[in-house]
Amino acid sequence: MKKKNNGGLFWWVLGILFVVYLGYLMALESGYYHSKVEQKTILTEEKIEEFEEDIKNGKELDIKDYVVSDYKDYSSPLSKAGQKISLGVENFITKGIGEFVSVVSKLFT
Repeated sequence: MKKKNNGGLFWWVLGILFVVYLGYLMALESGYYHSKVEQKTILTEEKIEEFEEDIKNGKELDIKDYVVSDYKDYSSPLSKAGQKISLGVENFITKGIGEFVSVVSKLFT
């Protein structure tokens, strides 16, 4: 009789989830989304000229008058859940490796 191999499917699913986790973590850690938002808040040449003119005229200055920010929150409940899951897995792995190193170091000392 042939033995069923149900463990193969488990490892495939686990591998796919791990690859998705790594991709999401790289996008988060590389600061891709953060840099895109920051690019929109850079002072333009017109705003710099307006700022210099206001200094010459002695007007009261407020940074909100010169910085244009078109922040749009594109996060969804799914992306927020993915971020929470990835941070949880990252913490779990970090603690697991720390415990493993601790156990191994106790064995050799």
